[in-house]
Amino acid sequence: MSDWSDLAAQRPDFAAAGARLFTQFGVAWLGTVAPDGPRLAPVCPVLSGAALYLIVARHTPKYRHLQHNPRYVLHACLGADDEEFQVRGTAHEVPAAAERSAVHQAATFSFQADDPIFRLAVVHSLWCHWENVGQPGTRAIRQRWSAV
Repeated sequence: MSDWSDLAAQRPDFAAAGARLFTQFGVAWLGTVAPDGPRLAPVCPVLSGAALYLIVARHTPKYRHLQHNPRYVLHACLGADDEEFQVRGTAHEVPAAAERSAVHQAATFSFQADDPIFRLAVVHSLWCHWENVGQPGTRAIRQRWSAV
């Protein structure tokens, strides 16, 4: 399973941009697949150790969606000059007490201690920033990373 540490090892510039953008507001957008189609929901990503996590309340649709289909896309809120960052892969629920405890310690928001935690396998990433913003010749610079 590829994860944040693989991205960081192979593309430290991507990992630095992702960490900065995922934590700038503490909120990102989670895309999931519900039985009747795609869904989008706000989440608070947690970087802990060498992995990226989500703490998701058990009663929420996003929990049910990840249980039904673990594929996800996580998109950071836009940064300065519309800088974008996203990762895609599969989410895996974390049962191990030590790993859960580390994620709880890294979280900067309130949650219930028994809320499910998902470790995000990172298979693809997109980082986009803009050159010449607000001037003639403004253009997007899109870079992609893939573990496969």
